[in-house]
Amino acid sequence: MRDERIGTVHRTQVIDLLNQALAEGTLPEPEYDNRVVAVSSATYASDLLGQVQDLPPRLQWDPRNAAPPTPPDKNAGRSALVLGILAIPFSFCLLGGLLGIAAIVLSARTGGTHGVGPALIGRVLGIVSIVLTIGAAAALLSLR
Repeated sequence: MRDERIGTVHRTQVIDLLNQALAEGTLPEPEYDNRVVAVSSATYASDLLGQVQDLPPRLQWDPRNAAPPTPPDKNAGRSALVLGILAIPFSFCLLGGLLGIAAIVLSARTGGTHGVGPALIGRVLGIVSIVLTIGAAAALLSLR
């Protein structure tokens, strides 16, 4: 297998193996710290393999069996935007908070695309609707 670039999912898998080695006493804490730092800055599979190669076989990492990262949901951004827009007027009847939470959750499923787009606008509108819902609930409670 050729040396391929790795992602956050792969780094997390190796850190989990290092955590197990630390918990079992196979790896002393100072060495664990050094390896976690090396894993967090790793770029290639060989960088990760070097951090677990001397651990017992049950704690070995195989890049061929590593789970690939899940692809981003292409429709989540638009859905987050629609829910965020709907959440604003419904905030005053307390339903907007739930729609706002749904908009925020959907915006997180877009794979972390950068820049201003539908997902970010939906997230902002979701946050605004939650704040408005809390304000509306506080206003209702103060009327009592």
